[in-house]
Amino acid sequence: MTNKPEDTRTKTLSVRSILSRVKKAVLHNWGLKLGCLALSVVLWGGLISNDGNLTREKTFTDVAVTAVNADILQRNGLVVVSGLEELGTLQMRVEVPQRYYNSVTPSTYNTRVDLSRITSAGEQMLPIITNTTSTYGQVTWLSNNEVKVVVDDYITRRRVPVQLEKTGTAPAGFYAPDPSIDPALVVISGPRQEVQRVARCVAVYDLSRLTAQPGSQLTAVPFVLHDANGQVVDSSRISVTTESVLLDTVLVDQRLYPLKTVDINLGGITSGQPKAGYHVASISASPSYLSVAGTAEFLRSLTMLEVSSGTIDIAGAGETLIRAVKIERPQNALYMSEDAVYVTVEIVPDAPLEPTATPEVTR
Repeated sequence: MTNKPEDTRTKTLSVRSILSRVKKAVLHNWGLKLGCLALSVVLWGGLISNDGNLTREKTFTDVAVTAVNADILQRNGLVVVSGLEELGTLQMRVEVPQRYYNSVTPSTYNTRVDLSRITSAGEQMLPIITNTTSTYGQVTWLSNNEVKVVVDDYITRRRVPVQLEKTGTAPAGFYAPDPSIDPALVVISGPRQEVQRVARCVAVYDLSRLTAQPGSQLTAVPFVLHDANGQVVDSSRISVTTESVLLDTVLVDQRLYPLKTVDINLGGITSGQPKAGYHVASISASPSYLSVAGTAEFLRSLTMLEVSSGTIDIAGAGETLIRAVKIERPQNALYMSEDAVYVTVEIVPDAPLEPTATPEVTR
């Protein structure tokens, strides 16, 4: 006797029971479901990160564009005079391998223009290029693909003079002779149109900033480039050198000497006699003294300045005379404020004689 129908019913009940339990778990056990979902996401992410062939698109904004190989361009006798200031920033899209998605930056792709590609002067269109690697992926889109630049010949001019423009005055009590400049001549290099405009290198030197003490004082003075009309030339693309050393200042060597006020010796300045009934009331010079500069030892020995143009002839004069006379410059004097003065010889009438009293005659 067989029991097959009972076995079939038992199996059917078992399947139904299992399905009922699964249904109950699916409909009611949300914690289990969320756990399974999280596990699946983790597993999916792990599979993706380990897939070297899978890439994702990433967009960068405000990507800086740089110019490279300017030194090579210069060695080739060329220089960019405009256009690079328009590089600015751009937007960029890249296809990045999933494993490097969070670590790549715009600098990874080195967005740039290569100046060594320029071969002649004039307007040039330069492509914006980037790096493409199997490791970090490739750039698929740029918001701007090229930039227009203007190129000029790069030339050099030698023996451009340095001119010193002095302002202010030396400290009180001191004399400042012409200073020396180092270097007196410079070499300039840059775009042809700009270099050819330059006539001189001008340094403005303020004497009032000197320290009030005798001796030599060295000062580094900045300079600007001028054209023949005295207009300033833009020097941002011009290099100024001497003996291959780049300059932004020139060295001014200024020496200060002490000043001394010295009286003028007017003794024996006149010759002859004035008109009868007149006499010399006074003799004065204008200015009455001069400033003399020199070494301290020389000034200590200097007491008077002598007239070198001879005497003033007052023979027969009946009125005041004013004459210009030259002053002899002392041999060791480095400076004298004037080389001549005006001498005034005041001639006035003699005082009248008082009448003599007549003696009274007694009879």
